[in-house]
Amino acid sequence: MNNWQLRFYTLLAGLVIIIAGCDSETNNDPVESEHGHEHEHSEGTHEVVADGPVTFEQAQAAAGIDFLHFDSRRDSLLPEDVGSGVGWADYDNDGDEDLFVVNFAGPFLMEPEEVSKRGSNKLYQNQGDGKFVDVTDAAGLHDADWNYACLWWDADNDGLVDLTVTHYSGVKHYRNKGNGTFEVKTEESGLGSINSFLLGLTAGDYDLDGDLDLYLCGYVEFDRDRARDERPLVAGRPAVWTNPVSYSALPNILLENDGAGVFTDVTQQAGVANPTGKSMQAIFCDFNNDSYPDLYVGNDVGTADAMYQNNGDGTFEDVSQISGTYDRRASMGLAVGDYNHDGAIDLFSTHWVNEDHALWKNQAGAEQVESILFEDVAPFTGILDVKSTADVGWGVELVDFNNDGYLDVVLANGSTIEDELTTEVLENPKLLPQESKILLGNADGSFTDVSKGAGGFFHQALVTRGLATADYDRDGKLDVAIVLHSGKLTLLRNTSEESGNWLRVKLTGNKSNRMGVGARIRVDAGEKSYWHENVLSSSYLSSNSTIAHFGLADAEAITRLSVTWPSGQVTEIDAPEVNTLVEIVESP
Repeated sequence: MNNWQLRFYTLLAGLVIIIAGCDSETNNDPVESEHGHEHEHSEGTHEVVADGPVTFEQAQAAAGIDFLHFDSRRDSLLPEDVGSGVGWADYDNDGDEDLFVVNFAGPFLMEPEEVSKRGSNKLYQNQGDGKFVDVTDAAGLHDADWNYACLWWDADNDGLVDLTVTHYSGVKHYRNKGNGTFEVKTEESGLGSINSFLLGLTAGDYDLDGDLDLYLCGYVEFDRDRARDERPLVAGRPAVWTNPVSYSALPNILLENDGAGVFTDVTQQAGVANPTGKSMQAIFCDFNNDSYPDLYVGNDVGTADAMYQNNGDGTFEDVSQISGTYDRRASMGLAVGDYNHDGAIDLFSTHWVNEDHALWKNQAGAEQVESILFEDVAPFTGILDVKSTADVGWGVELVDFNNDGYLDVVLANGSTIEDELTTEVLENPKLLPQESKILLGNADGSFTDVSKGAGGFFHQALVTRGLATADYDRDGKLDVAIVLHSGKLTLLRNTSEESGNWLRVKLTGNKSNRMGVGARIRVDAGEKSYWHENVLSSSYLSSNSTIAHFGLADAEAITRLSVTWPSGQVTEIDAPEVNTLVEIVESP
């Protein structure tokens, strides 16, 4: 994209925001409603009525969460604008989902020793009563840096979730000690030698040896020294260097686990370097039902996404073109789920300015097929109706928020373009805010925008990034945590009134990896069948709860619950009760 095009989109996006200004709150610190009130108020806006089929209340203050992302002015540089993420996991094994939030600590031209004094990543421990306590320092996770993504995963297969965080110059790895604290194990794990601008990451057992392997997304070569010393002045201020087209891509990295959390780089022999990709997020998922996890990589503007089919022998084949997913739209967020109940896992990807989102329908069905094949059905499902030209999508999830048996979509929006229509851009440049969206899944496979009735948050123009889901209050309805760039973290508690029955499933592997990542769950209830694959790093730079959630509508009985583990073992549970959490352990 040339400078003239970029300026055109800047002005266009600015006009969109101005036109919408009568109905939207543009402060990036959302106003929280009082718990239990039907009507919500936002400063400078009309009264908002949360009366839709899916509703949320902003609960971060009541929950005791006070996190501010990037508490400073921007230097108008690319690394500042693409983070950060958030992650849910039960790190202390007490049955409640805890919350980790990633922070980009300060301006990119600030000296590193100054950045280390700024705001840290944060770990909030769930108290089980809807409230959280900041335990960052006590847990040993204080870290102020230019951080991006987090991954909760059991790297050493000991039944305790560990934590890995990407940053501008590499990755940090924390081992869970099992006593509420973590120890830094970056060097010991073999990750200390990585010196690369990394964004998203994912994990899966690609070789089916019983442990989780790690995949890291390299982004672009961005020279901090050159940005500090050689940036020309344009219109009275340093040039805006935020366009990824201007920078060379960095390769991705696949690391094989030895079973104890020590990793070896096997990228080249596996064939998944994706050297021209400018990758933002990736996900392991079995798309052709052969039990081996394939790998999808979402790449930024100018380079097509990559689909790697697992050959089952430690190598992958690039099938991007023949799978139908060869797509030069700039992809940020990725989400997977069986939206049409056919037994094949589908894929949703979010995109940039003037690019429609994609819903990739998997053509495999419930049977194993030789080749991966997808079709983008977004134009036929109503999804394109909710994306304006200016919208930029980041965090995304395919989950059932109102338990009606159909997967819904939550989209976190926020521009990477500065608001050039204000004089403030010369002193404190701000990114253009946008409204996030909730799309209700329908029985015919279409989606309906229900954002206006979902609560005050969805009436506010904000700059959002990472997003993750979990049922943190264990009421059978999925909640959402969203990172606001240069704003307060938002916790959206699900208050949907007409909510159906549900089932939650927690897996523990034995022959398979301890988290059961890659396992395929099938639930038969009423007249419907539901399929779910246990994956890591759906969304953008973030980690969702790995407890599988099924909305069952008005079904009062479950006729079948089965788990096909990565080991090939199948576990069947007879008639589990609805509205319960079922914990399934793989036989040794």
